[in-house]
Amino acid sequence: MSTHCVLRLLLRAPTVLIIVTLLNTAVFGLPRAFAAEVPEIGKAVMIKNKVTAEADEKPRSLVRGESVHQNEIVITEKSASAEIELRDNTKLAVGPSARIVLDKFVYDAGAERGSIAINMTKGAFRFITGASPKAAYEIKTPTVVLAVRGTVFDVYVDDEGETVVLLHEGEVDMCAAPGSCRRHNKVGHIVRVGVDRIITEPLLWTGSLMKGLAIGTVFPFVGKKLVIDPVRRLSQGSLRTGGPVVRSIAKTPARAVRGVGRTLRKFRPRW
Repeated sequence: MSTHCVLRLLLRAPTVLIIVTLLNTAVFGLPRAFAAEVPEIGKAVMIKNKVTAEADEKPRSLVRGESVHQNEIVITEKSASAEIELRDNTKLAVGPSARIVLDKFVYDAGAERGSIAINMTKGAFRFITGASPKAAYEIKTPTVVLAVRGTVFDVYVDDEGETVVLLHEGEVDMCAAPGSCRRHNKVGHIVRVGVDRIITEPLLWTGSLMKGLAIGTVFPFVGKKLVIDPVRRLSQGSLRTGGPVVRSIAKTPARAVRGVGRTLRKFRPRW
């Protein structure tokens, strides 16, 4: 190769490097330096449609199997959803048009203490407690702070910050202001915290509970199996009437029940 050609390649090299760097950032999201500096705290185990993870105003498309990091904001678009499992086995489902901030995650399986802070700023969510101590969790919405006690619950936050909490298992301590707290321990019932920070008694669903929003908008995970939670919890009907929990039942192979049709017809489940 001639000296002239070598010089031309060297002159072009910086431009090529800049273009490659820009392409990597645009296509793959955050630079690798970010992943090295900010702790990885979990992974996306299910992604439906367009979901974005954002840090330092640098958004990236989040896909199944990718890591999520401390201080990242997870944003779902309309008709999108995400399911995330954190390192301590805490599990989160994020519904459509939602926004959640993974503020802080400190976990050591050999330590007694940890710290997990999550800010649910808008939309629908399901939360399932992991292996961290109960006192490690702090879950916030614009109007209430939630402390968990071995818990599975759904949350919806509207555009003004009004919050409703639907309990599936365990208990949730809800504090809207100093001295204004309530323990929610009534499974299948909903506690609402308004923008005035008044905490209601446990309620059943009515059409006026969240300003006319449909029950499927507020609690999109009710009655559905999730990757992080393969149990059908409650049903829309039970939220209106206070009826029993609805759980999925594994199908039995046809050959296993052949010849017992009369017995099966007589059987009536008690839920």
